[in-house]
Amino acid sequence: MPRSRSLVLVLAVLLALAPLAAVRASESPSLVLITLDTTRADHVGRLVDGQPLTPNLDALARAGVRYTRALSPAPLTLPAHCTLMTGLNPPAHGVRDNGASALPPDVPTLAAVLAGKGYVTGAFVSSLVLDRRFGLGRGFSVYDDAMVAEATGEQGYPERNATAVTDAALAWARGLPRGKPWFLWVHYYDPHAPYQPPGNWRGSSAARRYAAEVAYVDREVGRLLAGLPAPAGGRIVAAVGDHGEMLGEHGEKEHGIFLYRAALDVPLIVSAPGLPGGRTVAETVGTRALAATLLALAGFEADAAPFGRPLPGLGKPDPAAAAVYSETLLPETAYGWSPLKAATDGKFRLIVAPRAELYDLAADPGETHNLFDARRDEARRLQQVVLENERQVRSAPPAAAAELAESLRRLGYLSGSTSRKGGGMDPKDGIALLEEFDRAKALTRDGMTGEAVRQLTDLVRRSPGNVPFLVRLAEAQTAAGDEKAALATLQDAIALNPQLDFLHAHAARLHVRARRYDEAKAEWEATLALNPRYAQAWLGLAEIASRTGSPADEAAILERGEASGARSAAILARLAELELAAGKTAEAGRHAEEAVRRMPDVGAAWWVAGEVEEKKGNMGAALDRFEKAASLGYGDPRALVHLGKLLLDTGRAADGRAYLRRAVALGPGTPSAEDARRLLEAP
Repeated sequence: MPRSRSLVLVLAVLLALAPLAAVRASESPSLVLITLDTTRADHVGRLVDGQPLTPNLDALARAGVRYTRALSPAPLTLPAHCTLMTGLNPPAHGVRDNGASALPPDVPTLAAVLAGKGYVTGAFVSSLVLDRRFGLGRGFSVYDDAMVAEATGEQGYPERNATAVTDAALAWARGLPRGKPWFLWVHYYDPHAPYQPPGNWRGSSAARRYAAEVAYVDREVGRLLAGLPAPAGGRIVAAVGDHGEMLGEHGEKEHGIFLYRAALDVPLIVSAPGLPGGRTVAETVGTRALAATLLALAGFEADAAPFGRPLPGLGKPDPAAAAVYSETLLPETAYGWSPLKAATDGKFRLIVAPRAELYDLAADPGETHNLFDARRDEARRLQQVVLENERQVRSAPPAAAAELAESLRRLGYLSGSTSRKGGGMDPKDGIALLEEFDRAKALTRDGMTGEAVRQLTDLVRRSPGNVPFLVRLAEAQTAAGDEKAALATLQDAIALNPQLDFLHAHAARLHVRARRYDEAKAEWEATLALNPRYAQAWLGLAEIASRTGSPADEAAILERGEASGARSAAILARLAELELAAGKTAEAGRHAEEAVRRMPDVGAAWWVAGEVEEKKGNMGAALDRFEKAASLGYGDPRALVHLGKLLLDTGRAADGRAYLRRAVALGPGTPSAEDARRLLEAP
């Protein structure tokens, strides 16, 4: 056989045996990573009312490989995503809770490697929990974490819905340069509580609304994939959940506390050129393997090595399966209870807790029969996996700016992490307290503040070091009129975890109510040291300036807030009011219209836009904006009197009188109500 032909055959054999081998850079495939927040594995490929819940993800699975036993490293968004992007478990990358620390700058990330290979990189996230200050923006030329600051979720993090994040990603994709590979990461947050899917789901159970949120995200996944360009080198697509949702199993309504199946099992689908479609892999795998897998599939096997082993089932001989490590520190950092750690293999799951648990997942998928005492040999084997991960612990820097430590010292709090070191209540015992906690919160909402304070005080006594209990107690004490006690309670919560921006914001508001403006200013500044885009902190500082300084001081603070990237319609609306009063009509107009664009459902923004048009003499446009504001519930009696008078003057008497009556109802006994009444009584 001629030598040249022999060489060709050798190369052909090597390529056949190595489907993950590198390709020429000009032919490198593009990558799409879709992360599905709070998405249970059992909700992908599921039928609801006889119809598939996730037809687009199902189609992706038919085109690629689906992993039916993929496990999250943590039931928390930020640690889980740091693992997805680094291939490291939380102890090794150091980010072990939401909002407290940032990914260390020396940890390699998937995006940074791809950017170094000439990829155009873009990320579009839909919750502030993945804000760039936590380190995941490294390697992305575009990191779009622009939330509207007023649209806050239950956990205090601004978010945007799946439609908005898909729109942003597709707009970026339309500007991609030809001939260059790209890496796109899109994060969908919608299945996270509170479950508010599009459409009329009032009265539906939480489980039904959750399923509807998953279906909504699936529709947007389909729109995303259909709208992306077809790159010359082909396209690798991976869809993965960051963690699941408990939906009441084991007494937990959402996620973050327990390490059971509903919280850890997530969907994982990989589709790539050359991979056979429709394959399922039942082996237990960790989502930490996805970064190495994507790099290997893209042809960068040498670069994939530091990220760990790729997923099995992609063509090469698979190494022996390793047990998957998972953890949650939230019971400790939030509630003062014991943290939980787990190791899961193809048959068993060990959960390390004050009362350890071992489950045979094949025989007992509901994890209801604890075999720890009966199967100590299996428990000891999996305990070694937990110990190995604990030996890899590294510290991560705080996410806050460097000036935070001085701010905390000035306020009398310790700087740095105050994470508790175990020895707390077993979360299996603590979970029962959350039902009482929900009842106590309901008492506050219903105005029964005295009983709420009593019950919450008892809960704090039984669960000391519990930040959510302390925060709700402070709210109940405030509602009951005992603001001094509320501030003391809140300061206890801050001392436990000074890295939480919203705690400082609570304290600032209490100081404002007591007219302690210097103390309020210091707490707002601590809030901004932790989160420079915290819109309410900028507005709070501006309010203090309006009371103690000058309009120019207030405007300067608001301008800094806008420059911070807070994207707050309220900041812009107030800035427009100040500019209008200062005669800066053009600047006021720009800011008012941008406020309306950002938050078209906020009446205050429309009202300011109307004032600008009135100042310019455009009465038709002014009336349109004023009436839009009123239709959205803007209820300042003075504004409604003004609108009523304008409509009377333009001959729309019936409409004008309706707004005047509304002003009377909203402001009884006020000068505005008296003005409205005189106009109504006039002939």
